[in-house]
Amino acid sequence: MAAYATVADYEARAAVTLAEPQRSQVQALLEDIAALIRTSIPAGTQPDPDVARAVSVAVARRTMANPGGYRQRTVGQYSETLGETGGMYLTDAELEALTANGSGSGGDAAYSVGLRDPGPVWLPDCGPRWPPPWC
Repeated sequence: MAAYATVADYEARAAVTLAEPQRSQVQALLEDIAALIRTSIPAGTQPDPDVARAVSVAVARRTMANPGGYRQRTVGQYSETLGETGGMYLTDAELEALTANGSGSGGDAAYSVGLRDPGPVWLPDCGPRWPPPWC
């Protein structure tokens, strides 16, 4: 299946213009993120396309900014603490957004069941004859 976002979507939201090989890298990331989204939401759920695009770009930006998922790095006397974990993953908020307005049955939708009790069915007593002719 296709990615939920395009390289142009990434460029517009990140305010960058990508050249090769970054364009190919972002395209591959967006396809991987689409697969991650599809396996992370309930089967049969279709996320809102706008939300899926926004989440895809956010995950791609996070992955491009910090591909190793580091929280802190030190080189010699220089130390840097990163604001958020990098790498390709979906946060709880992103998962909630993807499934909040999705269509389809994820297996946990509410529904009603109508109950009907017609009462006992009485058959006439035809005596000792077998098989009963149901007089």
